[in-house]
Amino acid sequence: MFQWRVILLATLAVVLLLGGLITLILPDLYEGPLIFQIDDRHSLRALDVLAGFLLILGCAVAWSAGALWQREIHAP
Repeated sequence: MFQWRVILLATLAVVLLLGGLITLILPDLYEGPLIFQIDDRHSLRALDVLAGFLLILGCAVAWSAGALWQREIHAP
C-alpha cells in the first residue's frame, strides 16, 4: 500500500529543507549582496532570504504530505 504521491512530497520536503539549511550555513563570502546590516557581526544577505523561502516551502510541502497521507488513510 504505497502512496507514491506522499512519498514524492515527503522526499521533496526533505530536499527543500536540507537545501535551505545548507544555504543558511554558507559563509558571507558566498551569500551574495547585503540586504540588511544588523550589527558588525550579523547581516541579512540574498541567500539568507532564499534559505528562509526554501525552509518555509519545505515545511509547507511536508505538511501537505502529512495531510495527504491522513486523507488516504481515513478514506472509505
